[in-house]
Amino acid sequence: MRLPVLALLLAAALAFAGAAAAARDRHESLLAPSGTCGAAEDQLGLDQATARVVMACLTNYARRQYGLRPLRLVPALNAAGNAKLAADVSCGAFTHEPCGKPFSSVFAAYIQGSSRYQLGENIAWGTGELGSPRQIMNAWLHSPGHRQNILTAAFTDLGIGYSANQTFLGYDGASLWSQEFGTRSRRLVRH
Repeated sequence: MRLPVLALLLAAALAFAGAAAAARDRHESLLAPSGTCGAAEDQLGLDQATARVVMACLTNYARRQYGLRPLRLVPALNAAGNAKLAADVSCGAFTHEPCGKPFSSVFAAYIQGSSRYQLGENIAWGTGELGSPRQIMNAWLHSPGHRQNILTAAFTDLGIGYSANQTFLGYDGASLWSQEFGTRSRRLVRH
């Protein structure tokens, strides 16, 4: 009779340990398994096109795991992301309001002609392997505000900003990343 009680206690302890590990990193399942988005997910110094494709893949993997539709890459949001990062480098500040300009200032081309819109942004930077797409996405997924942007169901559009090999805030070889999220509705023009 002791053996079943011991087995039950052991099973309960293992279940508790498993639940604790899952609670510690419950967002790990949102990060694409290594190689899912290609070898470039762990590389540095990517070209713009490759950086966009890899980060969009990582972003949409997380969304699918959460039961959401993938986002589509939009050139106006890619341009907004690159403008944001260029301003951050130029002003020597890491902020959502580059050079003191309003947050929405880089989104003008995207929101032009919209009757309603919703915007979001994730920014990050790192040096060495911490600047790779996979490491940046991992950091965003483990940050509540950044993860919320990635998993906001209302967003339909995505832009990826990327700037590699920068000297930024005193660090050489920095990779800067942005995700620009949006959704918009167009004005109806009646004739």
